[in-house]
Amino acid sequence: MKYTDFYHIPVAGDGACFFHSISGINHLNEHLWPLLNSKPITYKIESSKWDSSSLKIRKQCVEWLEKNLNYRIKGTGMSIRDEILEDVRNNDNIKDKTVNGYLSYMKKRNSYAGQIEIYAIAELLNKNIRTYITKGDNLSNVGLGYELKPKDSQFDIFLYHNLGDIGNNKGGHHFEILYPKKKATILNKSQYMKEVKKGMSKLKKRKKSGKRKKYITQRKKSGKRKKSGKRKKSEKRKKTQRRKK
Repeated sequence: MKYTDFYHIPVAGDGACFFHSISGINHLNEHLWPLLNSKPITYKIESSKWDSSSLKIRKQCVEWLEKNLNYRIKGTGMSIRDEILEDVRNNDNIKDKTVNGYLSYMKKRNSYAGQIEIYAIAELLNKNIRTYITKGDNLSNVGLGYELKPKDSQFDIFLYHNLGDIGNNKGGHHFEILYPKKKATILNKSQYMKEVKKGMSKLKKRKKSGKRKKYITQRKKSGKRKKSGKRKKSEKRKKTQRRKK
């Protein structure tokens, strides 16, 4: 896949980059607006709402992990519990080396998410999550991700993965948004709202036009019925007059 076929949207490198990316993609998908003779439009989540939206998804993610510790991961046969216990052994940021210790750590606003959380979000959203790095002009799979079904570029979640200087965490793992350009055009909010208003106005005109056509058709049918009824009455009168004669 070509890097230029995607919008690359940066997110804050504050420890919540994975959840920022997922909430940003969810917002883009939820605000898709269809256009006639063109691909849909959408707009980026507002900065003031991004943090709370990310925190909400983090909470849902941890709740899913708590309820699905025995979930078997496709392709590995390991459970979520197994993955967590393996992670805490090598994670110096987590002092309590238990499942509960891991879950408590992941509830914190700035705790970095990884492959375990990718499993959870993929299942929660019922979508494949595909993660890439850039190699020249192309995107190359980085190994992270989870696929539940056949690949579908219109519905899968795409993430950019960067290993470098991220905020105060040098060498930290960082996720950002990749969004397929063929799926939608991303506008700023004001442009988006103008296009939506235009679309709504056109729909109203079509509905009015449709109602007028329906009304005219019904009037024509009604007129034909009346004429037909008059003819029948006239013919009956003529018949009765003939019989009298």
